[in-house]
Amino acid sequence: MVELLVALAIASGLLLLSTTLYLSGKASFRLNEDKRRLYQDGNYAMTLMEKDLRQAWFGNVVSAISPAGTAPVTDFILSDGTPALGLRGCEHGFVKPLGPGEKDFSCSPEAGMAAFEVSYRSDDYSDPPSGAGVDCNGAKLAPIAVPPDHPAYMLGPQVTIARNLYFVAARVGVSANSLYCQGNRNAQPVLSNVEDLQLTYGVAAAGEATPRQFLNATQVAALSDDQRQNWERVVRIGLCLQLRGENQQAIEPQRYVDCAGGTRLASDRHLRAVFKRVVTLRNRAAIMP
Repeated sequence: MVELLVALAIASGLLLLSTTLYLSGKASFRLNEDKRRLYQDGNYAMTLMEKDLRQAWFGNVVSAISPAGTAPVTDFILSDGTPALGLRGCEHGFVKPLGPGEKDFSCSPEAGMAAFEVSYRSDDYSDPPSGAGVDCNGAKLAPIAVPPDHPAYMLGPQVTIARNLYFVAARVGVSANSLYCQGNRNAQPVLSNVEDLQLTYGVAAAGEATPRQFLNATQVAALSDDQRQNWERVVRIGLCLQLRGENQQAIEPQRYVDCAGGTRLASDRHLRAVFKRVVTLRNRAAIMP
């Protein structure tokens, strides 16, 4: 009888130990999986935005000869032949980038996360895997006609211009914010559970390629009445994205530094990840007169 009780006690102990190890291993696996997915999604979104920003303002030079103090003429143009705007930011996002009815991509006066528009001359052929000739959602870009009297007409009768708008919003009935991109067609979500998106703009003095100061979008827009000139002075961008994990997997409170540089303590068991990049706008720095 004693031997049986001892055997039962040992068996119960082993069962408890194995159950504890199993549950602990399962929790650890879920935590690592959530962390892996969080960083994978974040790096994908950052790479997508960074790639677009690096191409801002790009255009094929029509003639290397231009008047002193002016930028070369390129085929990065609008349908009427005027030079296109390669970059525009909104400190608090767009007014109405999502939802039914007409969209409004002007800057919102209300508090919100940052948004930006980036544009550049794209390839005339479409290759979604490489990103050539497509928008941020992989949709083929439609070419526009070049006015016959424009110097760029010598390069071809049509040009393909990419115009991508990035913003953070939540769909109706969904509490979590998502990063969206509006390209050639309707806006599509890039990833969900976005807690913050912030951009700072490195502004150079006129005729220089080295940033003298880092400003937010509102401050850049206030530099002068000429918005094109204001955004042409941006040669570097600080990009910050903060994400929250989908599940409550954290075992203990997580301490992290947010996009504003403040130290935070997350006690809701959701993982946090903050991604930061500094992007040089090579197409601006390279053509400074």
